[in-house]
Amino acid sequence: MTSSTVSTRCTPARGFTLLLLAALAVLVSGCATFGEYGSESELGIGVRGTVPMERFTGDDPGALARSLGAFELAGSVHRASPTGYDWTEFNVDLLRPLFALGEGTARTYIGAGAMVGRASFDEAGTDTQVGLNVLGGIRFQRRAFAPFAEARGDLGGLDQLSIAVGVQLFGGGF
Repeated sequence: MTSSTVSTRCTPARGFTLLLLAALAVLVSGCATFGEYGSESELGIGVRGTVPMERFTGDDPGALARSLGAFELAGSVHRASPTGYDWTEFNVDLLRPLFALGEGTARTYIGAGAMVGRASFDEAGTDTQVGLNVLGGIRFQRRAFAPFAEARGDLGGLDQLSIAVGVQLFGGGF
């Protein structure tokens, strides 16, 4: 991302948006809040909500319903403010648990999905980009919360690798 005008100011609107994103994770059941570092977006924060796919399959005993039941549908919003612009990214991913670690206290997962990112330049307008993302991570299961760490690669948008660390409230789905 480039801009003819570079500004590093943190306006009240930017600060409010970042606080609002963090507060949403606390208020919504099953949401996660996280901090991340991206190779292009630098430091950022975000929120993610997950829904087990078994909620959508109902009582259908078919093979497709059984295989989808192991997945989680995840939606997330990422926000970062690299030098000269603000980056907001919306993701929809399908997450699949892989295997348990230890005595079932942690579980690895992989996922893939679509993203839409928007760069807002201080005085040069906006730029919207669409892409794909792939991710993998580990979630540590606890009774009321699940700390997690994941790596995510964006193909399109910022074309970056990012590392996120966060906490999902109410333990997560798998």
